[in-house]
Amino acid sequence: ASNNMSAESTKPMPRQQSVNSLSTSTQSSPIYILAHSAGGGQLVRHLREDSTLLPSIKAIAFTDSSHNVQWCKSQPTLMEFLQQKNCVYVRSNDVRSSQSCVKVSSRGKDIQCGDERCSCITQASGKLVNTDNFWEHRFGKIKTLWAGSPDHSLSNYAGRFAIFDHFDEHAKEEATDDCH
Repeated sequence: ASNNMSAESTKPMPRQQSVNSLSTSTQSSPIYILAHSAGGGQLVRHLREDSTLLPSIKAIAFTDSSHNVQWCKSQPTLMEFLQQKNCVYVRSNDVRSSQSCVKVSSRGKDIQCGDERCSCITQASGKLVNTDNFWEHRFGKIKTLWAGSPDHSLSNYAGRFAIFDHFDEHAKEEATDDCH
């Protein structure tokens, strides 16, 4: 049996060609992005290099993302975009901050302080995080919510309702804008 697929069609598309085909196919379609961990860092790095998708992006949910708004100092439009209401950061308790008081025992176990307001205690999914100067320097003044899990690998699942509420809110805005 002969294979009708050429070797050319099975090669992976170069990144820029892939992005160009996405931006061409979505010029009138809104884009909603869930960027987890290093994916958030890669997304921001890509948008720094090529901002053609920016007008199509309606909402981004960063979950335990590794990005840093300081990377965008020379691009104020992107830096502002990453801190507007279209973006949300959903964090697990595993992401350390200057607020963290978790100590590690001699057996390698986390010891929590017991203060209910502290980040070492698993907070309810969707609950607003009180950010500090360290957090705001790194991620900007982005709305930050608890995922509802102490486990980094479960932050998308545990925070799914907060994530989809965020996307739904911006889809409704898109639908309202289309009606006017």
